[in-house]
Amino acid sequence: MMPKHKLQFFIYLSAILLSGSVFLPLASFPVYGDASYYRIAEVEAWLVIVLTMAAPGFILYGRKRLAILSPIGVWGVLLYPTLRSSFESTNSSVLNQLGNSVTSAMSDFAANLFFNISDYHWGGFVFLFALVSFTAINGIYWIKA
Repeated sequence: MMPKHKLQFFIYLSAILLSGSVFLPLASFPVYGDASYYRIAEVEAWLVIVLTMAAPGFILYGRKRLAILSPIGVWGVLLYPTLRSSFESTNSSVLNQLGNSVTSAMSDFAANLFFNISDYHWGGFVFLFALVSFTAINGIYWIKA
């Protein structure tokens, strides 16, 4: 079994890697070029960074059991566009439909983030590795805390 201080170190390391990977090129689109998560969804990228860095903050301030909320929040931010588009009704106004079509590119990107791994650039693999590592290490730490 790994000691808690090593798990904390890996949480800090994976949090830094995940926070930095939102700026790396994830995929390439024909007209748009290389796209990072930050370039596609700036507000959501900042939410991912804040929620990711919350786990080390909880640990440093003695709220170790709350650190599990960080990966849950990150996954919520990443999956929100896909979940929202799947639950919206088709009987919406023209204005809502226009807004939905504007955000469909982001929803498609969020869905493709997890399902079309072969289309990733190197930054996409770093992002996915950091996300899975951050989630797994926080889960293990929560169980041990």
